[in-house]
Amino acid sequence: METYNLEELNEEKDLVNVSNEKEIKKGSKKTIRGIDSNVILILFGLIIGIIISGSFGIDIFGKNDNILDIKKNVLENNGKTWVAYEDPIVTVNVISDENCENCEFESVLEIIKTIVPTMDNVNINFDSEEGKRLIESFEVKTIPAFVFSSNVSEIKEYDKIGDVLIENESGYLLDAVKTGIPIGRNLSAPKAQDDDATKGSVDAKVTIVKFSDFECSYCKEVENVLDEVLGGYPEQVKLVYKHFPLPPSEHANAQKAAEASECAKDQGKFWEMHDLMFADQSKLTVLDLKNISKTLKLNVTEFNECLDSDKYAQKIYDDIDTGLNYGVRGTPAFFINEQFLSGVISIEELKNIIDNELTK
Repeated sequence: METYNLEELNEEKDLVNVSNEKEIKKGSKKTIRGIDSNVILILFGLIIGIIISGSFGIDIFGKNDNILDIKKNVLENNGKTWVAYEDPIVTVNVISDENCENCEFESVLEIIKTIVPTMDNVNINFDSEEGKRLIESFEVKTIPAFVFSSNVSEIKEYDKIGDVLIENESGYLLDAVKTGIPIGRNLSAPKAQDDDATKGSVDAKVTIVKFSDFECSYCKEVENVLDEVLGGYPEQVKLVYKHFPLPPSEHANAQKAAEASECAKDQGKFWEMHDLMFADQSKLTVLDLKNISKTLKLNVTEFNECLDSDKYAQKIYDDIDTGLNYGVRGTPAFFINEQFLSGVISIEELKNIIDNELTK
């Protein structure tokens, strides 16, 4: 499996610049999530030294003498220290699943505590009424998820963490993509869009959504597995292709290759272009892609204009954004109905999952 470097998401934006420096305009939806290194530093590297070990375990009602330094807002008791904060108590609702082995969230709470020392966390099960309300309100795709009460905007450090919080009337959701929060489990799967390339029966009971990269050797490795499955389940399985090219520092030609497949789709040759690009991953430069279009007997002028204009750059970014929101961090990645798998998958494993889905 080849993984996505989240810190290079901003570099992905540069790929839509054409030679005259015209940049594709983004809509109101933020489709590529840039990473603010200062925010990441705060969330995962900043240790605030005002929290002293054991300070929250003092018996303030004990008989020992207390020493209150009013100027410093510090209360000392038997070598332990209480610090008075001006910030309000901020509730963090942790949406999780008590039966999920991979949904550990204590380490994330410890990091949040260093930034929001007045944090009070409440655990909420994903299938409870409150859990369902918050999941629907924030369109939560993965758990654990962390929802802050609205008064988090009143804390001193808010200006440093606001960029990784998503606000609505229910509070503030910690952005799992920007912060790199480990995914415990997915709550849903991405849906096929009208502009996605598909194979198989429209009425199939099992849908495989594949996130892939034309320069990824592991993606090529699973192509035979997918072909065999589609051949063995012609009416029961549908394949949906979504793009997830790695950043140019890792796969220099993946973005344009993805765009080329969409340009070929305009002429009804997506899968033919797909197969030829995977057949020889060493020939994916723009010149190579244009030569492939000749091999496929496409209208070369239309294909070249499509590829040179970055017509489908936004479509590729939308797919990346979708993948990231559903916990995809590398390629290949699969959703078999709502079950998520990443990396190379064997034919036996895939058939077992499909057979189980068909019995539901």
